[in-house]
Amino acid sequence: MHLTVPTGIVGLVLSAGLALAADFSAELDFVTRASNSNLFAVEESKLAIDRTHDPQVKAFARRLLEDHGKAEAELQAQAKGSGAAVPTKLDHDHQARLTALRGKSGADFDKAYIADQGENHSNALTLYGDYMLWGEYEKLHALAVKMIPITEAQLKEAQALPGH
Repeated sequence: MHLTVPTGIVGLVLSAGLALAADFSAELDFVTRASNSNLFAVEESKLAIDRTHDPQVKAFARRLLEDHGKAEAELQAQAKGSGAAVPTKLDHDHQARLTALRGKSGADFDKAYIADQGENHSNALTLYGDYMLWGEYEKLHALAVKMIPITEAQLKEAQALPGH
């Protein structure tokens, strides 16, 4: 038996499927990148608290550890319903950067930690801004809007640390 389906219907079904895939892809990308940013800040900050001798860097690391722990918990809660799974470990790039930081000590450690977190927060700020403009999942959109001023403040703090 040969079934004839009007091409307009096929096109409509395919375009709807592609639109859904694109929407899901945006949520998945946002959740994955935001989580990696949080996890990276948490893991590097734990290391910084143990390794740095600079009280300003240590205080910054403690704040990041607390703030990004909360941000990650909120991301996990808000991602429910989006269809995007929140990563539980760092991606390859962030893990490699964490491993490189583990190999440093003293002023070299502090400088690398501050640079890493400056870049991490700059990238996160772009991510949140993009999702604020283009993201469609309401709960993640609200989270992105909330995180922008927090991330801006953390970026400015990283840039103000000695050795930056």
